[in-house]
Amino acid sequence: MNKQRGPSDLVKIILFILTLGGWYLYYRWQQHQLDKAELISLLPEIEKATAEFGPHFSGNKYFAHYDYLQLRFRHALLLSKIPKKYNNYNLSDQEFKTIDRFAGLHQGITKYRSDYNREFTNSEIVGYKSFFSKLEKYPLSLEQMHAVVSEEDNSLVIAGAGTGKTTTISAKIAYLLDKKLARPQELLVISFTNAAVEEMFERTLRFCGKDSGVEQATFRTFNSFGNQVVRYCNPHPKQIAFEGKDYKVKAFLQQSFDSLFKTDEDFQSKAISFLAFFNRPVKDQFEFNSAAEFKNHQQSQRCISLSGVEVKSMEELQIANFLYLHQVDFEYESRFPLEREDRNPDFGNYAPDFYLPGYDIYHEHYGIDRNGDVPNWFSAKPPFKTAREYYHHGMAWKQHIHEKYGTRLIKTYSYQSSDGSMLLSLKKQLSALGVMLRKRHPDEIIARLKKTENFEGFIGLIYTFLNLMKSSGMMPGGLRIEGMEQRFYVFLDVFTPLFNRYEQKLKDTSCIDFNDMVNHAASYIKNGKYPKAYKYILVDEFQDMSQGRYAMLDALKKANPSAKLYAVGDDWQSVYRFNGSDVSIISRFSDYFGVTAHNQILQTYRFNTEILQVSSTFIQKNPAQLRKKLSSPFDADIPAFGLIPVDLGRMKKAEIDLYLFDRINQILSGIARNAPNSCVFLIGR
Repeated sequence: MNKQRGPSDLVKIILFILTLGGWYLYYRWQQHQLDKAELISLLPEIEKATAEFGPHFSGNKYFAHYDYLQLRFRHALLLSKIPKKYNNYNLSDQEFKTIDRFAGLHQGITKYRSDYNREFTNSEIVGYKSFFSKLEKYPLSLEQMHAVVSEEDNSLVIAGAGTGKTTTISAKIAYLLDKKLARPQELLVISFTNAAVEEMFERTLRFCGKDSGVEQATFRTFNSFGNQVVRYCNPHPKQIAFEGKDYKVKAFLQQSFDSLFKTDEDFQSKAISFLAFFNRPVKDQFEFNSAAEFKNHQQSQRCISLSGVEVKSMEELQIANFLYLHQVDFEYESRFPLEREDRNPDFGNYAPDFYLPGYDIYHEHYGIDRNGDVPNWFSAKPPFKTAREYYHHGMAWKQHIHEKYGTRLIKTYSYQSSDGSMLLSLKKQLSALGVMLRKRHPDEIIARLKKTENFEGFIGLIYTFLNLMKSSGMMPGGLRIEGMEQRFYVFLDVFTPLFNRYEQKLKDTSCIDFNDMVNHAASYIKNGKYPKAYKYILVDEFQDMSQGRYAMLDALKKANPSAKLYAVGDDWQSVYRFNGSDVSIISRFSDYFGVTAHNQILQTYRFNTEILQVSSTFIQKNPAQLRKKLSSPFDADIPAFGLIPVDLGRMKKAEIDLYLFDRINQILSGIARNAPNSCVFLIGR
């Protein structure tokens, strides 16, 4: 039998636990006293650190995020020594207030900075109102003054068309120099064109005066600044290819295309494939929402085949070009010789899509998907309840006619165009019926291609794509990703050999282009080879920023951590997309650069309220554009827009030119009668 544990053993256990607990409590108390003593010993250091906030809340300067980061860095060790529950240390009121003030400043810095900067901005505007009123004939607006005195690490000023972007940047420079926030040589001012840079310099000089030393500031285009960096860092810099002339680059690309087309059969085949079948995005009938939308598309995107015949859709254009390239003569929508008793009032005169007179073969291209459905905007006629029923009835009637007359009919479908099998199906059917498919001579094809309206645009497309790709630091091989449209892959097949020739030309002549120069400059700055320091980087027309230019700015910012970036632009006015600009850099500015003060200048003096309302509504249909509401002090006394409808129908080009000339002449005559002293600006696309 086990011996039972007596009361004395239980007492011993309890006493042991109590003793252990008491010892632990004593240890905690003792440690608490030591921690308290250490915390109290920090009070002088805490008071000193708290005092460092004083100059930033003095009312004399803006409290920027970078300023706080510097404080935070200096205070990091001290903050780590302050217990989270410092209110549990039985401190005196004064001791607690000292610690709580310091900790509270760091914990609530976002609100404290925001409140202080709001008050400072308002006060600064009042103090500088007289200064700003004397810069121009008209004083700066309140929006402009808010934008000018903002001194955050990064400032983005969204300024609509005609609101005074250049004035705002020049006023900012005048403010910086007057307040002695920077010396002229510490300012870097960048825009995109020589004309814009010259205008900005002249206006800034007028604002600041000749004695300000503003001539020592750096005013450059992006390309010019990139060139400055490259020449500083490389004693033997390469020359700019093609003398930096766009038209010379395009001429070289044209010559390269001609040479490859004549000497490289693979390139020739791919070039013909793109230009004949993929030169424009294929939009099938199922993508339209209405018959009117389809008709408008037809009129704006005329489908003229290589043989000169105009057809009604991109799918039919591909068929017509296939027949031309294989020397198969055809007639488009010529009437079928129906006997009187076979005529059907539902379909009127029967005109098959294509007729091959050399082989007495007809070809119908049907607008149905793989399930036999027709586009939603197709209409029906009684007694048919649906457009599908009506369309399929027509298909069956046409089939019956060809069977009755013993004529040969081949068929293709819209869904075959979508899945890329249409031309292969056409080729098989033609071959099965004995149609001779003979490729035309390349010289004949290239001569015909160059006469088409889209060929000049094709070389422009190559040039634009080259700039977009190089400005983003990419190569053709990195663009072949799954899920892209077939048209893009065909384009890359043509673009890549031309790109390789372009790059080889740069190598052979020991030259670089502007994209290379900006990329090299970014690399030099990033690697610390460009030592010049800037306190302010001011960028005009920021909406035209490219990834390559962003990389250079980013490198500058990282090389000068305390430098402030001041950007002015309007995403609605981005016009350099062809040269690699990426509007997301302005629309997602904070993601790219960090903490940012956003200001808007929304009163425009360029046009009246009616033009403003129409243009703003149109632009903001693009979800990628920033939302903003511009205003104008000018009301429209008379209608600001006159939309003149024209119906070009199936006119030939010469007829269209004459018709449009007559319409324009009528409009000008009306203007001359009503406002004889008017100045008229004609613009076309």
